[in-house]
Amino acid sequence: MRVLAPRRAVATVLAAATVCAGSWGATAAADDAAPPPAATAQSLYGGTGTHPVATTVRTNPCQDSLVGMFQHIAVHLFGNTDDMTCTQAFPNGLESPAGVNTYYPADIADLGSAPLIVFTGGIDANPGMYDRLVRQWVSNGFVVTVPYEWFNSLAYVPAAGLAVAIGADRDPNSPLFRRIDLSRTIFAGHSAGGGAAQQIATLLPPVASAIDPALRVAGVLAIEPGPVAVGALFDAPTLYLTGYNDFVVPDFAWVRWWQYNVTFNAPAWIANARGVSHFSPVDGIENYRSAGTAVAWLRYIAFGDETAKHFFVGPDWALRSDTTYFSVERNALANALH
Repeated sequence: MRVLAPRRAVATVLAAATVCAGSWGATAAADDAAPPPAATAQSLYGGTGTHPVATTVRTNPCQDSLVGMFQHIAVHLFGNTDDMTCTQAFPNGLESPAGVNTYYPADIADLGSAPLIVFTGGIDANPGMYDRLVRQWVSNGFVVTVPYEWFNSLAYVPAAGLAVAIGADRDPNSPLFRRIDLSRTIFAGHSAGGGAAQQIATLLPPVASAIDPALRVAGVLAIEPGPVAVGALFDAPTLYLTGYNDFVVPDFAWVRWWQYNVTFNAPAWIANARGVSHFSPVDGIENYRSAGTAVAWLRYIAFGDETAKHFFVGPDWALRSDTTYFSVERNALANALH
């Protein structure tokens, strides 16, 4: 008995050491094989969709004109990587300074119908500067109209874009004849156009049925929006996209004070992207870090895309932990969605 006891003690110690060593080895192996980071909206939706794009819009390098050269230099000074494109709309060319450009899926005849986005750009922005962003949306199955003038700040600009879309939907000679689903109309805009998008969402609903029985404002996408809009005045689901490096429309200013913070009548989200300036939306879509989030939200609102929905809805909504963003919030009505 005196001999066996020490042997048992030694065996116990050796066994414990072996178990501990195995645990340490397992921990090290687990650390070495750490899971990949969670997918971001940009990684899932930041690329081009599956639909070819049809449009009569033609663009050229903005620096081909004197005005465009100054705009080109300005956005590069603020960190843009890709060169912008412009149309010939005055003052970047000699065509009309006001109008509406239309883009649509080339295979729209196979789709049955497509939701509509009316997108308005910023003050002094040539519509061609948004060509890449708009093409991304169209490649995801949307018809997009881009109304424009120099000011781009008031509701009559997106109203013009809506009118052109309705006209095309009613025109038997148009490839869009009876192809636009007006019940899924989304107003979007950047800078001043983001304010105009909120204005039209305020003014349109009371008269929408008189314009077309199917017409409904399904949502608003406000990208670094201008100040001439109040969130409490409309009831469409709204995504506010801001930029951490944006000093023109800082995240802490009116986009919160009298827009997101007072959006009491509809679900609303606000996301402040790292490394995004006021001019990032006219950069290449791979360089605009919220491009994928915009597509995800548009697909959730217009198509009910379940993967996209996961970024915005439910207790484990993914946008909250998306590393693209410095901060992300949603209001009480968005919290209640499921």
